[in-house]
Amino acid sequence: MMTTILIVDDDPMILESTQLYLESHGFDTLCAHDGDEAFEQINANRVHVALVDIFMPKRDGYQFILTLKDSLPIIAMSGVTSSRFEPLEFAQTLGASATLSKPFEPKKLLHTIDHLLNTAH
Repeated sequence: MMTTILIVDDDPMILESTQLYLESHGFDTLCAHDGDEAFEQINANRVHVALVDIFMPKRDGYQFILTLKDSLPIIAMSGVTSSRFEPLEFAQTLGASATLSKPFEPKKLLHTIDHLLNTAH
């Protein structure tokens, strides 16, 4: 059985490049441009890991994490950093399984996915 990764990001370049990279490494992928599309994909498909941007239209990554943290591993990603607010730390507090700062090394993404798949129960 193929492993399916849901990629959720409102940036089409990140969505497409991540999809192509993961598919070239043997994963099935599903894509969503916002939180609403992400929930539609989750409801219609079996997803093994979700890679979710924090800041996006409609439902944000935090809402996704809060709703689905007990259902599947979630990798939260963001390019936003600030000395007063660290969105990825907050994502982990809410229940994200892992985090990645954008831009991230593609090999780090693969390593994170492999780790989550090997530790899932």
